[in-house]
Amino acid sequence: MPPPDDSSAASSATAPSESYAKVLQGRYELGRVLGRGGSSKVYRARDVRTGVHVAVKAVRKPRHPCPPEDAAAARRSVERDLAALRRVRGHPHVARLLDVLASRSAVYIVLDLARGGSVQSALEERGRYDEPAARRLFGQLASALAHAHARGVFHRDVKPENLLLDERGDLKLTDFGLCAFADRQLGADGLTATACGSPAYVAPEILLKRRYDPGKADVWSCGVVLFSLTAGYLPFNDGNIMGMYRKICSGRFRCPKWFSLELRSLIGRMLDREPNTRIKIGEILDHPWLRKDGMSFVITATTSSSHPTPEVVKWEAESELAREMNAFDILTFASGCDLSGVVGAFTDRVRFLVSGRNAKSVLDKVEELGREEGFAVRRKEEAGFGGVLLEAIWGKFIAQVSVHPLHEQILLIEAERASNQEEPEFWEKLQASLKFSKN
Repeated sequence: MPPPDDSSAASSATAPSESYAKVLQGRYELGRVLGRGGSSKVYRARDVRTGVHVAVKAVRKPRHPCPPEDAAAARRSVERDLAALRRVRGHPHVARLLDVLASRSAVYIVLDLARGGSVQSALEERGRYDEPAARRLFGQLASALAHAHARGVFHRDVKPENLLLDERGDLKLTDFGLCAFADRQLGADGLTATACGSPAYVAPEILLKRRYDPGKADVWSCGVVLFSLTAGYLPFNDGNIMGMYRKICSGRFRCPKWFSLELRSLIGRMLDREPNTRIKIGEILDHPWLRKDGMSFVITATTSSSHPTPEVVKWEAESELAREMNAFDILTFASGCDLSGVVGAFTDRVRFLVSGRNAKSVLDKVEELGREEGFAVRRKEEAGFGGVLLEAIWGKFIAQVSVHPLHEQILLIEAERASNQEEPEFWEKLQASLKFSKN
């Protein structure tokens, strides 16, 4: 199992006095180190433009000599974390990605500073939460995961260290470096086999090396979190890690006497060792225990959508508003900033700059090519920004093209296709048209 990440360090409380010794690319003043991981540091920082305090996670590029598998794991972690944060953005209980910068040696991920610390540090300080306080935090966690799952993102490392608290005490889910995407990591059966997670929170089906549903694995981890919040200790604790794994696989645990009947019921349904009968994330939000105290939580409804696939949801969300390109979007075009050693090659995505064309002409051409091939075409266009989504008639995602204005005469065009694309000739034709066709 991979070791715990350092992302929770971004949550350290505000120091009464802060000194800033270094300015990162003229944008962020870096202060004290809040935490360290195997290949990263998290800094408290200040945006020099606005004065707002943020957290900056600096992820080092793997140094040579470095085992290929370690370098590949680092690339995947950074790429997945950034992609997931963008795909699930907008939810009040998911950490907000503010900016990404890069140098020759590191990628810098800028996030909201969670001033209230991590849930883990809060547990260490207070021992445990009473049920009303735990209900509030856990409902926010379940809401955030329901939002992520609806967009095809499965966290796979839910634990108190990855749950941050803002200045109001509201929860923020963070660190998607081990996540799985429905359109990339899952097989046709909707399952995966990659073993990951943190030992005390991992689901039994993962320990048993079975193919598993990552959404159900997240539910199990949530059950361990809820138990820990309200009991003050782990349900499957053991001084020996193999002993702990045996307890997890048995699914046997004992609730403390102060647990209410409704809480026992909910935890029992989440810590069900059989994934097929385990409660689903959407059902958790309807459980009587969470409905107490008149609480309500943000829920993302997607079941009524006629296009519920993660690719469509992602495309529609990104097309709602023309956004300014940030450093991560354009750094791959800068001669001195090669990110391939950090975030890996995007084998199913191409990006390039064109001049002398407008967004409408590019989108017109993509739409024309898609219809010639018999694909269903969905298009949005707004203030020079736009996108076209191409699907097979039966709803399978084929490709998408986005156009971003960087300057009055320059466009950034990004085209992305499904993994293991079955339309290689169309993909080549699409790229050639986008690069070389004229207005």
